[in-house]
Amino acid sequence: MDTIHAYYTAAAEVLSPLYERSEAREIARRLLEDALGYSRSQLLVVDKDTLLPPHCRERLSQQLQALGSGRPLQYVLGYAPFLQHSLFVAPGVLIPRPETEELVELVLEEASKAGYRSFVDIGTGSGCIAYALAAELPELQAAYALELSEEALQVAARNFDALRAATGRSVQLYREDLFRLVQSAEGALPRGLDLIVSNPPYIHPEEAAAMSPQVLEHEPHLALFAPETSPIAYYLALARLVQQGYLRPGGSLWVELNPRYAEETLEAMRRIVGPEACTAELLRDLSGKLRFVHLHYSPQP
Repeated sequence: MDTIHAYYTAAAEVLSPLYERSEAREIARRLLEDALGYSRSQLLVVDKDTLLPPHCRERLSQQLQALGSGRPLQYVLGYAPFLQHSLFVAPGVLIPRPETEELVELVLEEASKAGYRSFVDIGTGSGCIAYALAAELPELQAAYALELSEEALQVAARNFDALRAATGRSVQLYREDLFRLVQSAEGALPRGLDLIVSNPPYIHPEEAAAMSPQVLEHEPHLALFAPETSPIAYYLALARLVQQGYLRPGGSLWVELNPRYAEETLEAMRRIVGPEACTAELLRDLSGKLRFVHLHYSPQP
């Protein structure tokens, strides 16, 4: 694997059994761009007989070995793109998905009219939602993120440190269980926030058979799977937070959900908050699936 051409040949042998040809080629390019520090356009024009520096050969060999074992690309690289940001990721956190980018874009679009000054991201994982919102909300004064997993807390803390260094903005991170918070009168989270946002675990365990090994064997099940007995349990708890005053009148709750339970989730959340105290709607993602709930809290005086 001395040259770029030889690297591509080796990468194809490792990745082809795991990925479709176009995806395998894209992954190989991503690794090479990262190792050489090249842009996509630079890599396209470089001579494929160019010798790879020894440190790059060793690095690429190790990365291909990790990919060959099924480890996702983002864990191998140590970062994942999210909107225009690059976030640290590692085993123990869910890899950010395009649908979650869509969720943040919807929130930011509404923020141009709503003027959010405070929010909480519940089940923050890598911190991608809180990071993007804290970086982009123009009127932000207070940002909070809650997470239960110790591994995820360490990853989110690293990303929030990077956010503060890059923008001067802070996210207050707390270890907290959503269900405990709902049941307890105590907690670090203040009431009366402008925005609650969450991408909680929403895959039913029976859907695991259709999932790729790269996801099922490497990403944290705590962040993937809803309780088998109640696949919308997290959404019921989020609605109760609204009912308990964590969201101010006039504030919004935005969540990503499983299209399989979209209508059920919407109606259950409406019942808990009170049909007379909110307006709520389902929104589709770019693939046309019902993927998001937007609940506007408007209790009667």
